[in-house]
Amino acid sequence: MDMPDDVRAWVRSVFRACSVETAVALSRMPNTHEEALDLAFIAKAAEYAAPVRLPSDWVVRIDTHFLGGRRHFYNWEIADIGVLILFRRGGKLVKTKVALLQSKRLYPVEQEYDEAERLDYEIGFARLFHTDSRLDAVVGPRVFAFTDDSTYTALKSKDEQDKAIVAYEKQSGIPVYYLLYHPAHVPYETEIPRVPNGVAEEPVVLGARVLPSQDVRNVTRSKPKGYLPRFGDIKILSPTPSAPTVTPPGWLVEEFVADLAIDCKVGHATERFDDEGLRQLFFNRSGPIAAAIAVTFDAPRGGPGNADRGAIARVV
Repeated sequence: MDMPDDVRAWVRSVFRACSVETAVALSRMPNTHEEALDLAFIAKAAEYAAPVRLPSDWVVRIDTHFLGGRRHFYNWEIADIGVLILFRRGGKLVKTKVALLQSKRLYPVEQEYDEAERLDYEIGFARLFHTDSRLDAVVGPRVFAFTDDSTYTALKSKDEQDKAIVAYEKQSGIPVYYLLYHPAHVPYETEIPRVPNGVAEEPVVLGARVLPSQDVRNVTRSKPKGYLPRFGDIKILSPTPSAPTVTPPGWLVEEFVADLAIDCKVGHATERFDDEGLRQLFFNRSGPIAAAIAVTFDAPRGGPGNADRGAIARVV
């Protein structure tokens, strides 16, 4: 692989930071909504928006954009985050890749389904005001635990979203992956309200992981409609192709982008900039994603003989 090591390492560090950000958020507040975790992921990536020129003379730029998507109007999107990878040589675009991530969070065993719904948007800021009858639920001490029995409660087998993802993959030829949000590790337990004690955050061992949607469907295939995958079902899954870290479940999100998507081992790649799949994803306001992260690589033009041409050709 001829992409300079410093380029790959920098991209890996950015997406590792996104993973840590979401894991810390979920560890601190175990019932954080998926949409809030998506926003935390996007916001962390946005901190790296300033283009960087690395010692190899490659320039890497990260752009983020959050639109909100069909969940605001219907009940779901095909994917919550689209990762767009663009390769340029001497300022000229030569190839594009895209990976679609449908995010789902792991729920503590004590919590039932709770995500932002259309009614929440209709109620607006009024939902922040807790009545006296709800106050005990807010301030009373409760323990939340993540175990093998914790479920990805918004990920229901054979439901309408699952069927829509299957139909989309078949129609477009573009695979969809699950971006699974976890706390720092499992098992994990915390009490709410928290007591500030100055203790440092625990190291993030688990964090955000990525699995092909087909791998998740394989787990639930023999289960009844509406089955909620448990962490115990998912934790043993090691998808193909392998990545540098082989600790299940799934790929680390930083490996998924920096070691697999860049090398065209996952996702969808095209040299046609009028590609229909890309047009439907990124050029329609009603496209099937809610947010996008674009990673642009600018390889130097090269010296005599344009030696960099062969290098970037092998990359893409």
